[in-house]
Amino acid sequence: MLAYTFRRILWFFPILLGVATVTFLLLHVLPGDPVLSMVGERYDAETLARLRAEMNLDKPLVERYGRYLVDLATLDFGNSYITGEPVTKTILQRFPNTLRLAAAAMAIAVVVGVGIGVLAAWRRGSAFDYLLVGGAVVGVSMPVFWLGVVLIYIFSMRLGVLPASGFGNGNPLYLILPALTLAMASTAYIARITRSSVLDEVHETYVKAARAKGAPESRVLVRHALRNALLPIITVVGVDFGSYLSGAVLTESIFAWPGLGRFTLDAILKRDLPAIQGAVLFMAVLFMTVNLLVDLLYARVDPRVKLARESNA
Repeated sequence: MLAYTFRRILWFFPILLGVATVTFLLLHVLPGDPVLSMVGERYDAETLARLRAEMNLDKPLVERYGRYLVDLATLDFGNSYITGEPVTKTILQRFPNTLRLAAAAMAIAVVVGVGIGVLAAWRRGSAFDYLLVGGAVVGVSMPVFWLGVVLIYIFSMRLGVLPASGFGNGNPLYLILPALTLAMASTAYIARITRSSVLDEVHETYVKAARAKGAPESRVLVRHALRNALLPIITVVGVDFGSYLSGAVLTESIFAWPGLGRFTLDAILKRDLPAIQGAVLFMAVLFMTVNLLVDLLYARVDPRVKLARESNA
Protein backbone atom coordinates (compact mmCIF):
# COMPACT_ATOMS: atom_id res chain seq x y z
CA MET A 1 0.00 0.00 0.00
CA LEU A 2 2.84 2.42 0.80
CA ALA A 3 4.47 1.73 -2.57
CA TYR A 4 1.18 2.36 -4.35
CA THR A 5 0.68 5.63 -2.46
CA PHE A 6 4.21 6.77 -3.25
CA ARG A 7 3.75 6.06 -6.96
CA ARG A 8 0.50 8.02 -7.01
CA ILE A 9 2.14 10.98 -5.28
CA LEU A 10 4.98 10.94 -7.80
CA TRP A 11 2.40 11.32 -10.57
CA PHE A 12 1.34 14.61 -9.00
CA PHE A 13 4.39 16.39 -10.39
CA PRO A 14 3.97 15.75 -14.14
CA ILE A 15 0.22 16.39 -13.84
CA LEU A 16 0.78 19.70 -12.05
CA LEU A 17 3.41 20.68 -14.61
CA GLY A 18 0.88 20.04 -17.36
CA VAL A 19 -1.81 22.03 -15.55
CA ALA A 20 0.60 24.89 -14.93
CA THR A 21 1.76 24.94 -18.56
CA VAL A 22 -1.72 24.86 -20.07
CA THR A 23 -2.99 27.52 -17.65
CA PHE A 24 -0.02 29.79 -18.36
CA LEU A 25 -0.31 29.49 -22.13
CA LEU A 26 -4.06 30.02 -22.20
CA LEU A 27 -3.90 33.11 -20.02
CA HIS A 28 -1.11 34.66 -22.09
CA VAL A 29 -2.46 33.93 -25.57
CA LEU A 30 -6.15 34.70 -25.04
CA PRO A 31 -7.36 38.22 -25.90
CA GLY A 32 -7.31 40.82 -23.14
CA ASP A 33 -4.72 42.93 -21.39
CA PRO A 34 -4.45 42.75 -17.58
CA VAL A 35 -2.76 46.17 -17.51
CA LEU A 36 -5.74 47.78 -19.26
CA SER A 37 -8.02 46.09 -16.75
CA MET A 38 -6.09 47.78 -13.96
CA VAL A 39 -5.84 51.34 -15.28
CA GLY A 40 -9.41 51.66 -16.54
CA GLU A 41 -10.42 54.10 -19.25
CA ARG A 42 -7.95 56.93 -18.50
CA TYR A 43 -4.35 56.01 -19.14
CA ASP A 44 -1.30 57.03 -21.13
CA ALA A 45 1.34 55.04 -22.97
CA GLU A 46 4.04 55.79 -20.38
CA THR A 47 1.91 54.40 -17.55
CA LEU A 48 1.10 51.27 -19.54
CA ALA A 49 4.77 50.67 -20.35
CA ARG A 50 5.81 51.15 -16.72
CA LEU A 51 3.17 48.75 -15.41
CA ARG A 52 4.02 46.10 -17.99
CA ALA A 53 7.67 46.32 -17.00
CA GLU A 54 6.81 45.98 -13.30
CA MET A 55 4.74 42.87 -14.04
CA ASN A 56 7.32 41.42 -16.46
CA LEU A 57 4.69 41.45 -19.21
CA ASP A 58 7.13 43.15 -21.55
CA LYS A 59 9.39 40.08 -21.59
CA PRO A 60 9.19 37.32 -24.25
CA LEU A 61 6.69 34.52 -23.52
CA VAL A 62 9.42 31.88 -23.11
CA GLU A 63 11.25 34.00 -20.54
CA ARG A 64 8.05 34.64 -18.60
CA TYR A 65 7.27 30.90 -18.63
CA GLY A 66 10.74 30.06 -17.30
CA ARG A 67 10.42 32.63 -14.52
CA TYR A 68 6.97 31.23 -13.71
CA LEU A 69 8.32 27.67 -13.33
CA VAL A 70 11.18 28.86 -11.12
CA ASP A 71 8.71 30.65 -8.84
CA LEU A 72 6.51 27.54 -8.69
CA ALA A 73 9.48 25.44 -7.59
CA THR A 74 9.66 27.67 -4.50
CA LEU A 75 5.85 27.60 -4.05
CA ASP A 76 5.69 31.29 -4.95
CA PHE A 77 2.58 32.20 -6.94
CA GLY A 78 3.60 35.85 -7.12
CA ASN A 79 1.65 38.93 -6.09
CA SER A 80 -1.83 39.88 -7.19
CA TYR A 81 -1.95 42.54 -9.91
CA ILE A 82 -4.97 44.13 -8.23
CA THR A 83 -4.25 44.04 -4.48
CA GLY A 84 -0.45 43.63 -4.56
CA GLU A 85 -0.69 40.95 -1.85
CA PRO A 86 0.98 37.52 -2.20
CA VAL A 87 -1.39 35.12 -3.93
CA THR A 88 -0.35 32.25 -1.67
CA LYS A 89 -1.32 34.25 1.43
CA THR A 90 -4.74 35.12 -0.01
CA ILE A 91 -5.44 31.53 -1.04
CA LEU A 92 -4.55 30.22 2.42
CA GLN A 93 -6.83 32.84 3.96
CA ARG A 94 -9.75 31.91 1.71
CA PHE A 95 -9.35 28.12 1.78
CA PRO A 96 -10.62 27.55 5.37
CA ASN A 97 -13.89 29.25 4.40
CA THR A 98 -14.27 26.99 1.37
CA LEU A 99 -13.36 23.93 3.46
CA ARG A 100 -15.99 24.84 6.03
CA LEU A 101 -18.69 25.22 3.39
CA ALA A 102 -17.63 22.04 1.57
CA ALA A 103 -17.57 19.96 4.76
CA ALA A 104 -21.02 21.18 5.83
CA ALA A 105 -22.53 20.57 2.40
CA MET A 106 -21.01 17.11 2.08
CA ALA A 107 -22.14 16.11 5.58
CA ILE A 108 -25.71 17.05 4.64
CA ALA A 109 -25.45 15.23 1.32
CA VAL A 110 -24.08 12.00 2.82
CA VAL A 111 -26.44 11.77 5.81
CA VAL A 112 -29.60 12.71 3.92
CA GLY A 113 -28.67 11.06 0.62
CA VAL A 114 -27.67 7.69 2.09
CA GLY A 115 -30.68 7.74 4.41
CA ILE A 116 -33.10 8.41 1.57
CA GLY A 117 -31.43 5.80 -0.63
CA VAL A 118 -31.68 3.06 2.01
CA LEU A 119 -35.31 3.94 2.75
CA ALA A 120 -36.15 3.85 -0.95
CA ALA A 121 -34.49 0.43 -1.27
CA TRP A 122 -36.32 -0.82 1.82
CA ARG A 123 -39.69 0.30 0.41
CA ARG A 124 -38.81 -0.57 -3.19
CA GLY A 125 -41.76 -0.54 -5.56
CA SER A 126 -43.98 1.38 -3.15
CA ALA A 127 -45.43 4.87 -3.53
CA PHE A 128 -42.86 6.04 -0.99
CA ASP A 129 -40.05 4.68 -3.19
CA TYR A 130 -41.41 6.42 -6.30
CA LEU A 131 -41.78 9.67 -4.36
CA LEU A 132 -38.18 9.55 -3.14
CA VAL A 133 -36.83 8.64 -6.56
CA GLY A 134 -38.84 11.43 -8.17
CA GLY A 135 -37.56 13.88 -5.58
CA ALA A 136 -34.01 12.78 -6.32
CA VAL A 137 -34.49 13.45 -10.03
CA VAL A 138 -35.82 16.92 -9.27
CA GLY A 139 -32.90 17.59 -6.92
CA VAL A 140 -30.31 16.61 -9.54
CA SER A 141 -32.02 18.76 -12.18
CA MET A 142 -32.39 21.87 -10.01
CA PRO A 143 -29.93 24.67 -11.00
CA VAL A 144 -27.79 25.93 -8.14
CA PHE A 145 -28.31 29.61 -8.94
CA TRP A 146 -32.11 29.17 -8.99
CA LEU A 147 -32.20 27.13 -5.77
CA GLY A 148 -30.02 29.66 -3.97
CA VAL A 149 -32.30 32.55 -4.91
CA VAL A 150 -35.40 30.56 -3.87
CA LEU A 151 -33.91 29.71 -0.46
CA ILE A 152 -32.95 33.34 0.11
CA TYR A 153 -36.47 34.46 -0.80
CA ILE A 154 -38.16 31.92 1.51
CA PHE A 155 -35.92 31.87 4.57
CA SER A 156 -34.49 35.40 4.47
CA MET A 157 -37.04 37.67 2.84
CA ARG A 158 -40.30 35.97 3.75
CA LEU A 159 -39.58 34.18 7.03
CA GLY A 160 -36.61 36.26 8.14
CA VAL A 161 -35.04 33.38 10.05
CA LEU A 162 -31.71 33.12 8.22
CA PRO A 163 -29.27 35.71 6.82
CA ALA A 164 -29.35 36.13 3.05
CA SER A 165 -25.61 36.35 2.42
CA GLY A 166 -22.22 37.06 3.89
CA PHE A 167 -19.88 35.30 6.31
CA GLY A 168 -20.98 36.85 9.58
CA ASN A 169 -17.58 36.46 11.27
CA GLY A 170 -18.07 32.69 11.33
CA ASN A 171 -21.65 32.68 12.64
CA PRO A 172 -23.09 29.21 11.81
CA LEU A 173 -26.40 30.75 10.72
CA TYR A 174 -24.66 32.22 7.67
CA LEU A 175 -23.53 28.73 6.66
CA ILE A 176 -26.95 27.07 6.49
CA LEU A 177 -28.34 28.42 3.21
CA PRO A 178 -25.15 28.10 1.12
CA ALA A 179 -24.53 24.59 2.50
CA LEU A 180 -28.08 23.49 1.66
CA THR A 181 -27.80 24.99 -1.81
CA LEU A 182 -24.47 23.31 -2.50
CA ALA A 183 -25.60 19.98 -1.07
CA MET A 184 -28.85 19.59 -3.01
CA ALA A 185 -27.53 18.02 -6.22
CA SER A 186 -25.11 15.74 -4.36
CA THR A 187 -27.84 14.64 -1.94
CA ALA A 188 -30.10 13.62 -4.79
CA TYR A 189 -27.33 11.84 -6.69
CA ILE A 190 -26.08 9.99 -3.61
CA ALA A 191 -29.65 8.89 -2.87
CA ARG A 192 -30.03 7.43 -6.36
CA ILE A 193 -26.63 5.69 -6.25
CA THR A 194 -27.32 4.30 -2.76
CA ARG A 195 -30.70 2.90 -3.73
CA SER A 196 -29.33 1.31 -6.89
CA SER A 197 -26.25 -0.14 -5.17
CA VAL A 198 -28.21 -1.55 -2.23
CA LEU A 199 -30.76 -3.17 -4.54
CA ASP A 200 -27.89 -4.77 -6.49
CA GLU A 201 -26.66 -6.38 -3.26
CA VAL A 202 -29.97 -7.69 -1.88
CA HIS A 203 -29.94 -10.68 -4.24
CA GLU A 204 -26.48 -11.84 -3.14
CA THR A 205 -26.09 -15.07 -1.16
CA TYR A 206 -24.87 -13.41 2.04
CA VAL A 207 -27.99 -11.22 2.16
CA LYS A 208 -30.26 -14.24 1.68
CA ALA A 209 -28.35 -16.00 4.47
CA ALA A 210 -28.89 -13.06 6.83
CA ARG A 211 -32.61 -13.09 6.05
CA ALA A 212 -32.74 -16.85 6.62
CA LYS A 213 -31.33 -16.31 10.09
CA GLY A 214 -34.30 -14.10 10.88
CA ALA A 215 -32.56 -10.72 10.80
CA PRO A 216 -34.93 -7.75 10.33
CA GLU A 217 -35.01 -6.28 6.82
CA SER A 218 -33.73 -2.90 8.03
CA ARG A 219 -30.71 -4.56 9.65
CA VAL A 220 -30.07 -6.66 6.53
CA LEU A 221 -30.03 -3.54 4.37
CA VAL A 222 -27.89 -1.37 6.66
CA ARG A 223 -25.48 -3.87 8.21
CA HIS A 224 -24.96 -6.12 5.19
CA ALA A 225 -26.14 -4.72 1.85
CA LEU A 226 -25.14 -1.09 2.45
CA ARG A 227 -21.68 -2.00 3.71
CA ASN A 228 -20.91 -3.86 0.50
CA ALA A 229 -22.48 -1.15 -1.65
CA LEU A 230 -20.20 1.61 -0.39
CA LEU A 231 -17.69 1.73 -3.26
CA PRO A 232 -19.85 3.65 -5.77
CA ILE A 233 -21.10 5.91 -2.96
CA ILE A 234 -17.52 6.70 -1.93
CA THR A 235 -16.68 7.50 -5.55
CA VAL A 236 -19.51 10.03 -5.82
CA VAL A 237 -18.67 11.58 -2.45
CA GLY A 238 -14.99 11.90 -3.37
CA VAL A 239 -15.61 13.53 -6.75
CA ASP A 240 -18.19 15.97 -5.37
CA PHE A 241 -16.11 16.85 -2.30
CA GLY A 242 -13.09 17.48 -4.51
CA SER A 243 -15.13 19.83 -6.67
CA TYR A 244 -16.46 21.60 -3.56
CA LEU A 245 -12.93 22.18 -2.28
CA SER A 246 -11.99 23.52 -5.69
CA GLY A 247 -14.41 26.35 -5.11
CA ALA A 248 -18.18 26.38 -5.52
CA VAL A 249 -18.20 29.46 -7.75
CA LEU A 250 -21.95 29.91 -8.15
CA THR A 251 -22.83 29.20 -4.53
CA GLU A 252 -20.09 31.43 -3.14
CA SER A 253 -21.05 34.22 -5.52
CA ILE A 254 -24.77 34.06 -4.73
CA PHE A 255 -24.22 34.13 -0.98
CA ALA A 256 -21.16 36.43 -1.00
CA TRP A 257 -19.15 33.67 0.69
CA PRO A 258 -15.44 34.62 0.89
CA GLY A 259 -14.02 31.36 -0.44
CA LEU A 260 -11.78 30.10 -3.23
CA GLY A 261 -14.52 30.03 -5.83
CA ARG A 262 -15.40 33.69 -5.44
CA PHE A 263 -11.71 34.62 -5.30
CA THR A 264 -11.06 32.80 -8.58
CA LEU A 265 -14.07 34.36 -10.29
CA ASP A 266 -12.98 37.86 -9.25
CA ALA A 267 -9.46 37.14 -10.52
CA ILE A 268 -10.80 35.99 -13.90
CA LEU A 269 -13.02 39.04 -14.29
CA LYS A 270 -10.08 41.36 -13.51
CA ARG A 271 -7.52 39.40 -15.56
CA ASP A 272 -5.39 38.96 -12.45
CA LEU A 273 -2.98 36.41 -13.96
CA PRO A 274 -0.98 35.41 -10.84
CA ALA A 275 -4.19 34.94 -8.84
CA ILE A 276 -5.77 32.79 -11.56
CA GLN A 277 -2.66 30.64 -12.00
CA GLY A 278 -2.22 30.17 -8.26
CA ALA A 279 -5.88 29.32 -7.67
CA VAL A 280 -5.99 26.79 -10.54
CA LEU A 281 -2.86 24.99 -9.33
CA PHE A 282 -4.06 24.94 -5.73
CA MET A 283 -7.41 23.50 -6.84
CA ALA A 284 -5.62 20.85 -8.91
CA VAL A 285 -3.60 19.76 -5.87
CA LEU A 286 -6.76 19.58 -3.75
CA PHE A 287 -8.65 17.54 -6.32
CA MET A 288 -5.81 15.06 -6.83
CA THR A 289 -5.33 14.70 -3.08
CA VAL A 290 -9.00 13.93 -2.50
CA ASN A 291 -8.96 11.38 -5.34
CA LEU A 292 -5.91 9.70 -3.83
CA LEU A 293 -7.55 9.50 -0.41
CA VAL A 294 -10.71 8.05 -1.93
CA ASP A 295 -8.66 5.50 -3.85
CA LEU A 296 -6.90 4.44 -0.66
CA LEU A 297 -10.22 4.26 1.16
CA TYR A 298 -11.37 1.63 -1.33
CA ALA A 299 -8.83 -0.78 0.13
CA ARG A 300 -10.20 -0.20 3.63
CA VAL A 301 -13.78 -0.82 2.55
CA ASP A 302 -13.20 -3.74 0.17
CA PRO A 303 -10.26 -6.08 0.93
CA ARG A 304 -10.40 -7.38 -2.66
CA VAL A 305 -9.23 -3.99 -3.91
CA LYS A 306 -6.29 -4.09 -1.51
CA LEU A 307 -5.28 -7.56 -2.65
CA ALA A 308 -5.47 -6.53 -6.30
CA ARG A 309 -3.20 -3.56 -5.70
CA GLU A 310 -0.70 -5.55 -3.67
CA SER A 311 -0.49 -8.14 -6.45
CA ASN A 312 0.28 -5.38 -8.96
CA ALA A 313 2.79 -3.61 -6.70
